[in-house]
Amino acid sequence: MDDLRFLKVNSLIKQELSNIIQNEISDPRVNTMVTIQKIKSSKDFSLIKIYVSLLCDDNEIKSVYKGLKSSEGYVRKLLQLAIKNIRFGKLLFQIDSTPKNVLDMSKLLDSINN
Repeated sequence: MDDLRFLKVNSLIKQELSNIIQNEISDPRVNTMVTIQKIKSSKDFSLIKIYVSLLCDDNEIKSVYKGLKSSEGYVRKLLQLAIKNIRFGKLLFQIDSTPKNVLDMSKLLDSINN
């Protein structure tokens, strides 16, 4: 698969995953806004790492992560139905703490300036 097609497929995967997570997961632990920051996939799509960010406290982050992890098979099934030409392997959810770190840094800088 050439690089341009690979990037387009990754973009489509990210879009579909975002839709699935927001609209299809009924797990009560996934009750907060989940934002997909990026995905990294192997060339054959046997492994897709999904980096998500959550703006909530640490205890809730753990709960949401467990909910996402437990729904991995269902999400993969829906992704397979949405994108029929590619066989997907394991989905691996990762928490991306960059937005939370930026928010914390911004608060720190505000407190220094005031």
